[in-house]
Order: sequence, then structure tokens, then C-alpha cells
Amino acid sequence: MTDDVFDLDAYVAANRQTPYRFRYGGQNWELPGSPKDTDWRVTEAADQGSQEAIRTLFRRGLGPDRWAEFEKLPQPTGAMTELFNRWQQHSGMKPGESQASPDSSESTAGPSTPPFTATTESASPPPSTEVSPPGN
Repeated sequence: MTDDVFDLDAYVAANRQTPYRFRYGGQNWELPGSPKDTDWRVTEAADQGSQEAIRTLFRRGLGPDRWAEFEKLPQPTGAMTELFNRWQQHSGMKPGESQASPDSSESTAGPSTPPFTATTESASPPPSTEVSPPGN
């Protein structure tokens, strides 16, 4: 008899990538091999450019002790964005393409329609003020 139970622990261990190492503020830092090794709900938001989601990925990736140290350093937006992009590249992810949802298809949306603009003028005749007798 075969065991039909998917061993997620074994999968995670077998697919873990080499940690991503970088130097900043005169210190060596290490993140998991891929943003995919953190929480997928956050990865997708970060991949869409959410700075708070990117910060959350860094916080989870560095762990609480290292994150507290990292927070003491200046974090210019351009540098942190570059760090995130290079972390993605290290893992084989393309910046802007979430690996959290591999079944995503290309956009099928057409060109957008012009926005609705309201005016105060009406092309309709004004409502009648006449009162009809009951029953008519």
C-alpha cells in the first residue's frame, strides 16, 4: 500500500533555495533564498509594489532579532526597492511577476472607456407640473 499523503515538510526542505546574502550598514545580512519562502499572502502584495508588504517580507525574512537591528538603519526607498528586486532575481523571480499565483493569465482587458462626466444641464424636458384627475 502506498502512502498518498503529500509531505509538505519534505517539499519545503527539497525546494529551499540558497539564502540571499547582502551587506548594508557595515553588516552582513541574510534573507531566505526567495521571497517565496515567506508567507505567500504577503509575497503577492509585495510583488504588486506595496511598500508595507515588502517591509513585512523583510521583517519575516530577517527574523525578529535581526529585523530590530535592520530597523535602526536608514532605509531609502530606492535602496530597499533595489534590494527587493535583487532578492527576487536571486530566486529566479522576475520583478513585477508574482510567483505566488502561477495560474495567473495574461490580461485580457481592453482599452478603458473615458470616465463619466456629469453635467448640470439636462437634455430632457422639465417635468410637468400638471396634476391629472384621479382615474385618468
